[in-house]
Amino acid sequence: MAVDPAQPQPSPPSSPENAPNEPTQSQTPEPAALATPSSTSLSENFAAAITFLLPIGRRKTFGPTEAVPNPVSWIVPIGLLIGLIWAGSFRLSWRLYGEIGSLRVLPSLTVVLVECIFTGSFLALGLARTAHVLTGRQPFRVQTDRMIPLSPVGTLVLCLIVMVEFFLILSIDDRPGWWPPPNDWRYHFNFMYPHPIYRPLLLAPIWGRWGILLAATIGQTARDSDAETVALNRAMSPGRLLLHALLPLCLTAIYCSRSRNYLTGVIIGMLVFGITYVVTVAIARRGGGQSRQSLFAAGQIAQLAFLAVYRAFWRLIDG
Repeated sequence: MAVDPAQPQPSPPSSPENAPNEPTQSQTPEPAALATPSSTSLSENFAAAITFLLPIGRRKTFGPTEAVPNPVSWIVPIGLLIGLIWAGSFRLSWRLYGEIGSLRVLPSLTVVLVECIFTGSFLALGLARTAHVLTGRQPFRVQTDRMIPLSPVGTLVLCLIVMVEFFLILSIDDRPGWWPPPNDWRYHFNFMYPHPIYRPLLLAPIWGRWGILLAATIGQTARDSDAETVALNRAMSPGRLLLHALLPLCLTAIYCSRSRNYLTGVIIGMLVFGITYVVTVAIARRGGGQSRQSLFAAGQIAQLAFLAVYRAFWRLIDG
């Protein structure tokens, strides 16, 4: 039978060797591969940071071609804002309810309630869920991004977090503290020195939110992590981590220094970094990478570590 050359012939089936390197329907690209933080606006990044840290708004599901906001630049400043909320709620409750003996029980309880209900609920639950998953038979981080019920271990960890944070805040002494004298160049900045009892309340949330960035810098994300977590992990680097550490480290050095003591605050910051780093590395290795919940767990650890180290160094700070 003759073949008409003018009639188009069907193309032969392509062999595996000649098949183009194109993704099939079964190959779905990772959300992180399509995350382009640079293409998002400043307001979108701020809104993403607020949604990431606080129970405000809804978690957004990003499409395969949609840019994922980058909340990195706003996480530490939001920690400063949370520190102001801590100090303000403590001061207001102190003026309303006073003290019980020499203890500020109700003001400390107010700060813990504000943290558990609004400013730090994600951090406490993140550490509890991480402990729940890591103590299971299959410690894969993929499970922590789901709303799973806490095991007895997770519930115990959550209770311990609240109790430890309450007693650490309650143990802060109301001492005169130190301000730069008139012959010191720092005397002109005395208006920036809060009362000593408010200084750890201001600094602890900043260190806690910086701990999230520290965890995002360590290792890779776990399987099935959400797009925002993957974008945050990819946006972080050691240099960027150190840049965002300037605010908590400088404020700690300023508020914990004296006329002849300039390194106390730096030592406190290094200890917080060391404790958070060791625990975060252990969580990442045990869980197979970082997830949203493990980032929150690192933030909670850094926050509690700062309160504990600050309280231990109080005699050196007070002189």
